[in-house]
Amino acid sequence: LGSRFRLLHGRDWLPISILGQSFRVSAGSFFQVNPLRAEELCRKVLRSAAPTGVETVLDLYSGVGMLSIILAKFCRRVIGIEIENQAVEDARCNADSAGLDNVEFRCGAAEQLIDKLPAADIVVLDPPRKGVDPAVLLAIVRLRPSRIIYVSCNPASLARDLGVLEQHSYTTTDVHPIDMFPQTAHVEVVARLEPTGSR
Repeated sequence: LGSRFRLLHGRDWLPISILGQSFRVSAGSFFQVNPLRAEELCRKVLRSAAPTGVETVLDLYSGVGMLSIILAKFCRRVIGIEIENQAVEDARCNADSAGLDNVEFRCGAAEQLIDKLPAADIVVLDPPRKGVDPAVLLAIVRLRPSRIIYVSCNPASLARDLGVLEQHSYTTTDVHPIDMFPQTAHVEVVARLEPTGSR
């Protein structure tokens, strides 16, 4: 996208409702292109994360906070990391409008912030098509979360990154495709990993 946006008429953001929660999405912020299937995506992430109310969750590449805010209702604490400043501003507005005080958003690259983050029980990844920086994957392994939930729109980079995590004592336990882009060759995928031998 361009570096500047010029408002011609109306407001400079869209309201989008997911699972009964309204999200503010500015022109420069990323959001899933198919809200109906995004609800199914959120349900699959929740089922895969299986929160019990006591977990700390790291949501890397958190965008406007869709997954962070949905998860925060079922977890003790959620920290979202996002590189785009406008998306972080939207995410903070969205958390405020949801009345949540257990979710925070930090602006910066995941590879620069990951080593400054607290230990987490669950790590959620929703990276761009290129996937996750190898340094971030290794930092996640060092955090040793009990569950990693990886959301991907590119099965090739997903397979590559799952391979790295599996080389470092994680096992992929579930993979769920979602037809986010009907009548195209593209697919969204939710994968769940656990430490090898934890089952």
